[in-house]
Amino acid sequence: MLTELAYNTIMKPWRPEDITNLKKKYSLSQRSLGNLLGVSRNYIYYLERGEKRPSKTIKLLLDCVEEKLKKGE
Repeated sequence: MLTELAYNTIMKPWRPEDITNLKKKYSLSQRSLGNLLGVSRNYIYYLERGEKRPSKTIKLLLDCVEEKLKKGE
């Protein structure tokens, strides 16, 4: 199991373009990505525009969602 420090060094930064690219790659709408993360469609909109920055928790969830979607390919 990774320590918190180790995980923080490998955690993806999840910039607005990373979130948009994830959505495009897996044909997700803002609503469907929001549902996977447990947040609103509006929150995803704000993340994509760079008006909000994802919290550490959302970054961890995005990592998990991306990994799960990769395995489903």
